Amino acid sequence: MRALLVFNPNATTTDDHVRDVIASALGSELDLTIQPTKQRGHATHLAAGAVHEGVDVVFALGGDGTANEVLQALAGTDVRLGIIPGGGANVLARNLGLPNDAVHATSQLLEAVRADRTRRINLGLAGERYFGFNAGYGFDAAVIRHVEQHSKAKRWLRQGAFVWSVAREWAMGAGRDGATVTVTLPDGSTLGPVAISIIGNGDPYTYLGPRPMRVHPWASFDLGLDLLTLDQPNTARLLGVVSSSFRDGSHISRRGVRYHHDLTAFTLSSPRPQPLMVDGDYAGEHHAVAFASVPGALRVLS
Repeated sequence: MRALLVFNPNATTTDDHVRDVIASALGSELDLTIQPTKQRGHATHLAAGAVHEGVDVVFALGGDGTANEVLQALAGTDVRLGIIPGGGANVLARNLGLPNDAVHATSQLLEAVRADRTRRINLGLAGERYFGFNAGYGFDAAVIRHVEQHSKAKRWLRQGAFVWSVAREWAMGAGRDGATVTVTLPDGSTLGPVAISIIGNGDPYTYLGPRPMRVHPWASFDLGLDLLTLDQPNTARLLGVVSSSFRDGSHISRRGVRYHHDLTAFTLSSPRPQPLMVDGDYAGEHHAVAFASVPGALRVLS
């Protein structure tokens, strides 16, 4: 079986030693090619080349950003994706049931290769960009934008950088300086404007250390997209939603919160451009973004 290992040399929680151990393990059982990423978007190019050359499986060693770039090329094909966690949160890998350790995850993925144990999962689509587990338009995307603008803080503080950015963006008015986002649902009806809009393709939305943050507690890789919106939140209301998402999921029925489950498609729009993020990656500013669920789009090892 032919395989490609794409690795991000700047991934948060891996180093050359870990990469060499993983490459040795994979190479002992597979016809393996190894390629490092050199810049943003390079993983997509490498994975697309592998698809063209008839490779059977692509392993992505890095964080959620690396996995997201690889799945752009694998979506809609039969090429298997094996995600080896090497970032800070590793949400997609953990949501697929993989250990949050690169070496242990590699061992489980090799067992899946031997047994040809795969599953097909739905992907989300934001405009022309696929996402595996979450997306956001507005506040949470502004948080991701701030983190990416301070990459050194992310490397040193790791997940603490996201907590810092949430506090900073909220203090600066993002998410509470007026509801501007309108939601257009599949039947053409609209709601809003809303202040915060968060999209889930799986559950949990993210992790803070070992603790899952279940913003969309009903979301599943086997169903459509879940959308959570907040109308004009104040600090107390936002903290209540965040607290509940780590605890019991009761936030979905709180005042000012609307929760839509298993949507096939919808559009978010705003009179002034809003930031977009997909799988924890900033994806630019947009007046409107069309979201859709793409059934069975990705074949994964787990």
